[in-house]
Amino acid sequence: MKNKIFKYKFETLIFIIESICMTLELVASRVLSPYFGNSNVVWTSVIGIILLSSSIGNYLGGKIADGKENEKKLKLIIILASIYIFTIPIIQEDIIQITSKIVKDIRIGAIISTVTIFFIPSLLLGTIIPIILKIKIKDLENIGKVSGRIYAISTIGGIFGTFLSGFVLIPNFGSIQILFVLSIILALLSIIAYTKIDKITIICVTAIIIADSTLCIHYTNNNITKGALVLDGNTNTKVSIDTQYGRVIIYNTTRNGKTVRMLNIDGGYESATYIDEDEVNELVFKYTQYYNLMFRSQNDIQDVLLIGGAGYSYPKYYISHYENKKMDVVEIDGEITEVAKKYFYLDKLIDDYNLNENHRLNLITQDGRSYLNNNTKKYDAILNDAFSGENPEKTLTTLEAVNEIKKSLNDGGVYLSNIVATLEGERSRFLRAEVNTLKQVFKNVYVIPVGEDGNEQTRQNVMVISTDQDIEFENVYELGLTQDEITLTDNYCPSLMENY
Repeated sequence: MKNKIFKYKFETLIFIIESICMTLELVASRVLSPYFGNSNVVWTSVIGIILLSSSIGNYLGGKIADGKENEKKLKLIIILASIYIFTIPIIQEDIIQITSKIVKDIRIGAIISTVTIFFIPSLLLGTIIPIILKIKIKDLENIGKVSGRIYAISTIGGIFGTFLSGFVLIPNFGSIQILFVLSIILALLSIIAYTKIDKITIICVTAIIIADSTLCIHYTNNNITKGALVLDGNTNTKVSIDTQYGRVIIYNTTRNGKTVRMLNIDGGYESATYIDEDEVNELVFKYTQYYNLMFRSQNDIQDVLLIGGAGYSYPKYYISHYENKKMDVVEIDGEITEVAKKYFYLDKLIDDYNLNENHRLNLITQDGRSYLNNNTKKYDAILNDAFSGENPEKTLTTLEAVNEIKKSLNDGGVYLSNIVATLEGERSRFLRAEVNTLKQVFKNVYVIPVGEDGNEQTRQNVMVISTDQDIEFENVYELGLTQDEITLTDNYCPSLMENY
């Protein structure tokens, strides 16, 4: 009976450990995102470093496997990986904060942080396949069949871990709690790896499980407590939430002598609200006030589409200040909408203005580009405030997307998009490319900087207004585009990171 139970123990080990490897990779991106964003830079760093560490682990695992007592070594390696993963929630924030302050280049900072936090556990887990192969291969005649089965199981395990963590674990449990659970699972797997259980193993595994469980409960309860403190207006704490699309941090701060609640998603400041009851529908960020420029249109603005809800600051302002006007808001992340209801007074707006009955505000959970591709409704104005961290959502910046935007506008409709860039220099390249792209579709494109210091090299919010109407605006900036400017397309849309 015992032999039957443990017949496929190594296949089971491979499946679960490869699932853990992929979960660890996805969690790594979430751990880094509040400080380095969630762009290609972070993903390139995470994937590259984890592949490097895994390959080194494979090499070392091969050398280890040529020795004796491989099952005993396997147990030790799994326990070491469990212990190291247990320490990640404890050390990660301090390491990333120090790195982000010292290293100004986010590419280098992301690489250093990934190496410091995730290199060792990925290396340890990478040693496991060669060791198991050596244990399973009894003779040369079976080498192809056994190795093929092991690698197939590892790939299936990786796929399973990717879907499970991406669709279920991270949105529902949070990255910190997941790391503690991974540590517990590895500790339990060490018992399967080496069936000769001694007192030291029992003590070690028990200690890991107790420590993981205790800290997991502590972090969960602490985050609940922090959430309550943030709702009470406390300015000395932050609450973090993992959704399917990003790492969300909410906290209160002081701005111009008033308490303001901030919404940070993947390192980008997405929204803010005053917490004073009389001001919850007023605008905190100056750039959002520039959306009112749509009312300079010769058309009567009644129906408006906003892509990118986040904390719903402008929808709250729009509904509360313009009677009988309507707005559809497309937000890809339904959990962000729930955050806005709980922390940013969206639920209060819905109740105060009876929006469930009069439908002046329509909340749509969908990808912005997907919505435009299938939309048949016409709007007087479309506002684009969709960001991924600090970067505009690329799928909404291309020529194909702009054509879909134009189709969703009434004749003479107005399209306003918020872009963070400099007006001149290297970091204005994306702004110039986007304006050039918009000019392929709209008769007029107006560039209006929102910054107050007048410095063309200062990175700032820039309101870009596109329309077929001739409208008079103040402070329009002439970019002076050249013939070799890039036109952004679905096929070619360069990275929106620091070079833009």
